[in-house]
Amino acid sequence: MMSSKNRNSLLNQMSQNEFDVVVVGGGITGAGIALDASSRGLKVALVEMQDFASGTSSRSTKLVHGGLRYLKQLEVKMVADVGKERAIVYENGPHVTTPEWMLLPIYKGGTFGKFSTSLGLRVYDFLAGVKKSERRSMLSKTETLKKEPLVKQENLLGGGYYVEYRTDDARLTMEVLKSAVSYGATVLNYVKANEFSYHTNRVNGIHATDLVSDTPFSIKGKYVINATGPWVDEVRKKDYSTNNKNLRLTKGVHLVFDQSVFPLKQAIYFDTPDGRMVFAIPRDGKTYVGTTDTFYNSEKATPKMTNEDREYILESIRFMFPEVNVHEEDVESSWAGIRPLIYEEGKDPSEISRKDEIWEHESGLITIAGGKLTGYRKMAEQVVDLVVSRMKLNEGIIYSASNTKNIRISGGDVNGSNGFQKYIEKISKRMQE
Repeated sequence: MMSSKNRNSLLNQMSQNEFDVVVVGGGITGAGIALDASSRGLKVALVEMQDFASGTSSRSTKLVHGGLRYLKQLEVKMVADVGKERAIVYENGPHVTTPEWMLLPIYKGGTFGKFSTSLGLRVYDFLAGVKKSERRSMLSKTETLKKEPLVKQENLLGGGYYVEYRTDDARLTMEVLKSAVSYGATVLNYVKANEFSYHTNRVNGIHATDLVSDTPFSIKGKYVINATGPWVDEVRKKDYSTNNKNLRLTKGVHLVFDQSVFPLKQAIYFDTPDGRMVFAIPRDGKTYVGTTDTFYNSEKATPKMTNEDREYILESIRFMFPEVNVHEEDVESSWAGIRPLIYEEGKDPSEISRKDEIWEHESGLITIAGGKLTGYRKMAEQVVDLVVSRMKLNEGIIYSASNTKNIRISGGDVNGSNGFQKYIEKISKRMQE
């Protein structure tokens, strides 16, 4: 049903039906909302003006992670919530999510001390409900260097060793969307939402344009959800009602090197010269490093790496891996993404919370702002909970509670992470016969 061959049919469905929910935005947040709502039995339409996952949801660090550094900011609830969500995302999609052991080198005078790291990781394990086989361990200096000989030896005290989860963010988004479609959602990309439609000052749909044929059409919906990430403010300004909250966009850049240039063998979470922390991750013969975190006010669809971005990451690599002699010409590729963070006055980019908020407008428009890749499922649940509570109040219609905690996303119905390896072995055996 997501095939371009069905595009005209899908356009007709969108224009000729009234939906319970119209979702604007086809990144991981919108995809999660479409899955949660459709799996509860709501009639859902979703539109995306570019490719699905073409924005922030394809430009992350490719980690479903719990945000260890947020413990330092005392965001205990966020760490607990997203930490637990890591495991759910993994169990529901082990084909697109893989445990990745992460090394956190500890240095004299560094961001994390030996005691604070041990305590922090212990608290992290507890808050996130980490399974026994993936709980943290503390390493000596010798053990740390054995894990990764390239790290700086000067003032090295040891290391923390813990699990994060590696993913393909764009594919994760696509699998969630495919699952939503399997539950009856109607989804289309290259459809731009131009403005809202109203009945007695209440939003009751959108006026849109099919960008493939340049044809205008309308989609009717009882509730409209703005899940457009970096475009959230731009979209909600089309509504007559708003609030005093705003997004602050920050840009994150990653650089990619061949392993022949940067032969990293162990994923690392490390200090930069200015006290921030970034990831260096080996993957498929390459090593990628990021991310930067700078305020961004330019074009949203295709953010670019600047010379300053590149030099910042190169300097960070030289700082932590002094034997790795990387230069501008060693950069094979890069990617840049925009984080839509909720504005907090006076804070630097790295200090602004990654929390999410749901804003319900006077017009009935619902906006989901902020958040992290890891927390997409819970964010979606909270948004749809709001919608069904309004439907119960206004129309007397009762829908079930969310069950996405137990829904295997498309391709992931392999009996969880424990069954995934058996599934691979079964398929491999079948191919050899």
